[in-house]
Amino acid sequence: MIHIVDPRQDRLFDPFGGVIPSAGYRIIAGGWQGVFRHALLEVMPVGELAENFSQSLGAPTKELYSMAGLVFLADFHNWNAEQAVEVYIFRTDVQYALNLEPGVTVCSRTIERYQKLFRDNDLAAQVFHDVATVLIEKLELDITRQRLDSTHVFSHMADFGRTKLMGVAIKRFLTQVKRHAPESYDALSEPLRRRYEPAESHLFAGAKDAEARQRSRQQAAEDLLFIIEGFADRADMTGRSSYKALVTIFSQQCELSDGKVVVRAKTGGDCVQNPSDVDATYSGHKGKGYQVQLAETCAPENEVQLITGALPQTACEPDGGSVVPMLDQLEESKLLPEEMLADTLYCGDENVQAAETRGVELVGPIPGREPESDPAALTIDDFAVDERTGHVDACPQGHVPLVVERDQEAGTTRIEMAPEVCGGCPFRNACPINKTKDGRFKLEFTDKDHRLAGRRREQDTPVFTERYARRSGIESTNSGLKNRLGLKRLRVRGRGSVFRVMLHKVAGWNVLRAAASEKMRAWVSGQVAQALKRSESGPTAGLSAFVLRLWNRFHTVLAESQRRFHSIEGSHAA
Repeated sequence: MIHIVDPRQDRLFDPFGGVIPSAGYRIIAGGWQGVFRHALLEVMPVGELAENFSQSLGAPTKELYSMAGLVFLADFHNWNAEQAVEVYIFRTDVQYALNLEPGVTVCSRTIERYQKLFRDNDLAAQVFHDVATVLIEKLELDITRQRLDSTHVFSHMADFGRTKLMGVAIKRFLTQVKRHAPESYDALSEPLRRRYEPAESHLFAGAKDAEARQRSRQQAAEDLLFIIEGFADRADMTGRSSYKALVTIFSQQCELSDGKVVVRAKTGGDCVQNPSDVDATYSGHKGKGYQVQLAETCAPENEVQLITGALPQTACEPDGGSVVPMLDQLEESKLLPEEMLADTLYCGDENVQAAETRGVELVGPIPGREPESDPAALTIDDFAVDERTGHVDACPQGHVPLVVERDQEAGTTRIEMAPEVCGGCPFRNACPINKTKDGRFKLEFTDKDHRLAGRRREQDTPVFTERYARRSGIESTNSGLKNRLGLKRLRVRGRGSVFRVMLHKVAGWNVLRAAASEKMRAWVSGQVAQALKRSESGPTAGLSAFVLRLWNRFHTVLAESQRRFHSIEGSHAA
């Protein structure tokens, strides 16, 4: 049965009266606990969680708002399941944040079950969106100016080289064979079995020099193919994840050439890095693992800056390919900016055009090396070009072209100038117009050439430098996420769990930043004061702290008795 206590509903009395002193309430009002309890607990995805339980059958669930909040807080604070149990039971500030009464209990398996529900239903993305939306609204932040960047994330896996990767994959499959089909394991050659009997950390440990490492790598590759082919007709083995990992790793790391196994010289980034986390990939710039794209407000008028968009990815995803998905996410969340600052990798012409169609100006340096030219040379940007039609109205000297040919479909323009005009022009040597062998003066360019010329000229101005300077502020956000919230190396692995934790940590960062806002602290203090006032004027206003604690304990025992009764009743009905 579903058990839900709406956090917006007033209690008969404050369950923390006499438990949390006035100094404690001041700390809560100025910390993440008050922000979460009064602004965010009510937006936890309780409705989606409730769909996984029966309305009438079975024992009552744990209170769903508190469990959804606990999953979020555990990822936010880097607690494992056992640590989450301890804070749920013993930490009064967490109980306050989750709208619980002292005396509640939970077990680690229950927490792991709810974490799986979050992972399977992609609820972390909804939590991030709702947290960002609520906090931006309450803080009345200006979202018209934002900045974009990515940060690398390493999951809970070992860092393997290619030889160790193949060796560990083989060892783990052979361990499964030995356990479930010992006769097949005994049928393997003794040298093969002995090669993979040592612990994972000691596999191929004797390869000290480059030649020995090369031999070990070739041996692991040949063993990989031998085992794949040897068990290919065993349906009881080919369905195992350890066998599938062998097939995937061989296809990525090796190839057959004239019947011989050859280890590929290069594999690219989209390949398995560790059998324990087959979803992690590789970036030559950042390393193995995952990454998250972040969009953050950067208007100077904002008291604090919050993250508005988060896009989890594997490490091999190029930054340039993330602009459109991020803008789509922001547009869906109704948090689309007017101006987005980003570094060079994001600011290709295609992305600038895609952002412009959404009403967003993507600001950043042009990718690639700028063509060498005389600083005094003229460019296409010096010509008078109609931005709507692409028609050239005049050259830099103000002369009208003799011929203007426009290919709208290809986005190209060709012009021809009068010889008497260009021949005597004082800017002839600086002008990009070319003189042909027959004495004509022509210039052909694309719309992209024209746009890039304008952007190059703009990014050399002091105005651009001053405008772009605020982009660097997101680096401090990346640093805070890693150093304060542990985003650099997570305690989970696998795409689903890693993405869930990344999104919850980013949402948690927003909670911490909101708690640092004077405006938010004042609002939370008002909510806490109102709750205390209602409690003091309620029917229990005259009770002593001792009696109040006794009443809390009685209420907890009564609730537990009711849960056990419903559990027994449900089992009899079944």
